[in-house]
Amino acid sequence: MGVASSSFGDGYILFDNYSSAADPAVTYGVGVPLNGVSGATGQVGAGLANGWTVGIYFALGTLNITDPAGNGIPNPSLGLGTGPGSTVAVCSSAYNVPGFFISSTPFDTGGIADDTITAEMVAYSGSSYTTSLYRGHSDPFTMTTYSSGSVGMENINTGYPNGLVGDYMQSFSVTPVPEPTSFALGGLSLMVLVLIRRKF
Repeated sequence: MGVASSSFGDGYILFDNYSSAADPAVTYGVGVPLNGVSGATGQVGAGLANGWTVGIYFALGTLNITDPAGNGIPNPSLGLGTGPGSTVAVCSSAYNVPGFFISSTPFDTGGIADDTITAEMVAYSGSSYTTSLYRGHSDPFTMTTYSSGSVGMENINTGYPNGLVGDYMQSFSVTPVPEPTSFALGGLSLMVLVLIRRKF
């Protein structure tokens, strides 16, 4: 699982939220298809099955941001992580447990080992988080990066600061994203109510 450390001591994290069944999972919200596309819906609160992707929005340093878990775009102070290890499929690792994921490739944060990052994890179906009809993001959290040559790249529950569980990533759900037409109809309805009220 390891990648040789660079001479600059790059800072990495590993997309790993599994150590036991009690760890924080990514789950179905109301009205979300099992596969994220169509058909039967997933059980609310159950872990996501195959067909979903997890990614990250993050920034170097400790940012004091408020952005409760939901299905909007993550806080604008955070940027989308790209490159090797920046996404991983849910329920497709050796563990194959719904709601859990583990990448075989550490994600290079662009900082150095022992840096702090502020992050939000995202889960989505389709080709990207921003275009997905079913998606969700976690609460913001901070964590410490590590050198990719560190021994014991398993999970934060084992004492190594590289996974996404413990006091870091918390459970969150994916939910349907309202279509733009829904917002437009809602705005039109509000305008009609205002006009009717003015007449009386």
